[in-house]
Amino acid sequence: MKKFISLILILAVCASVAAFTLGCSGAGGGNNFVVEDKNFGNYDEANVVEGMSAYDLVMEAYANFVDDTNFVREEYFTFAAGNGGSLASRNTHLIRKMQGDKIYSQEVIYGTGMDKGTCVTRYYYDGEKAYEINNSVKKNVSYDGKTGEFGIKDWGEFQEFEGDVEEQNWLIKDKITTYDISSKEYMSEKHNDKVYKVGETYYCALTINCSIEMMTSVQREAMQEFLDTLSAQEKGFVIEDTTLDFAIAQIDGKMKFKIWRRNEKYTGKHSTGISVSCEQTCLSYYRYGQGYEITSDDLLNLA
Repeated sequence: MKKFISLILILAVCASVAAFTLGCSGAGGGNNFVVEDKNFGNYDEANVVEGMSAYDLVMEAYANFVDDTNFVREEYFTFAAGNGGSLASRNTHLIRKMQGDKIYSQEVIYGTGMDKGTCVTRYYYDGEKAYEINNSVKKNVSYDGKTGEFGIKDWGEFQEFEGDVEEQNWLIKDKITTYDISSKEYMSEKHNDKVYKVGETYYCALTINCSIEMMTSVQREAMQEFLDTLSAQEKGFVIEDTTLDFAIAQIDGKMKFKIWRRNEKYTGKHSTGISVSCEQTCLSYYRYGQGYEITSDDLLNLA
């Protein structure tokens, strides 16, 4: 989950606005992005694989993900408030490269309206030391809503990272969601545990139980992020059961993620008594093998 604009100011000046939705909503609501794989998220009962569990398959792929030291993760995130993002919007593009004991990450965040989070960041761990860039000069970043392309005038230069390197490496390399999915018991009654296969790719989904009982106990960390995002009170917070869609394939003899998508819809109540409803979508692609190495262009002044 991505933290973005505090909605306190929006609530203060836009008290009449009761619902916030993504700007590119389809008939069903929510911007799920366009995924070239037409089978992704489409679960045809004719393609069910007998004897396979979606939960077990995802856990197997996640274990392989944690052990993997040679892959690229590319991620897109979107959020908008008001009609077409007229009040606030955020679009994010993230690239992370793992190469042996080296870790590289870059992120571009572009916010409009009351979202003040525009910035570009890079992080590099060379196996011993870590370095970072955090450039929040808004004029350096542009975004074309029609093409989805970002423009960066100046990344800045790497400086030595002063935080907890071990923790930062874990967050960048191993963490894919704030939700606790360590037990199948944490899944919703709506969860479909079937696995579907088309060609060489397996498709499945996890639907997480986001009842208030779960959000105030097992999923407390996830709930706190939402509350911080909305500047909302705990009382009155409601979230629909969250679904994660996956495309998984056997690569180099192991089950590995190819695509995953998370969509969230939630409502929080501000101290003014106004309810704010939000929706956000995150889409990740994974690539393996040669051709995705950390380059001198990535490393800038460290090259």
